[in-house]
Amino acid sequence: MSNKKRAAALSACVMALTLAFSTAAFAQSIAMEKGGAVQAAHQRTLTVLAENEKLQVINVVYQPGDTGAASSKDGLVVYHLSAGTIERSYADGSKKVVTYKAGQTTIIDEKRPYSTKNIGKTAVHEIVVQLK
Repeated sequence: MSNKKRAAALSACVMALTLAFSTAAFAQSIAMEKGGAVQAAHQRTLTVLAENEKLQVINVVYQPGDTGAASSKDGLVVYHLSAGTIERSYADGSKKVVTYKAGQTTIIDEKRPYSTKNIGKTAVHEIVVQLK
């Protein structure tokens, strides 16, 4: 992806994130129309707040011990609503512990797929903006 396209995509993600926070009531009604939250046993809860043909804005909650499936996360924009500690597990068996602060925004640029697990004692709550 060229720098110009990446900049345009990032700009679109930032605008979508801003929209998600400024229209919470609208986002909640969209989530209800989409069927509400999705969660399997011991997995993070995902709720689509808004989407179009290019972007998705997702509310993500990891309770302590919850996991997320292995996938590529390159290009995600994550706004952390609460502080917490997530462990990343890579296919080669390596692990990385990442601690986030409430109010922190992260652009994930890791190209290798990894799974996630909340290894902390509190829930981790974040808003994720991703390209479709």
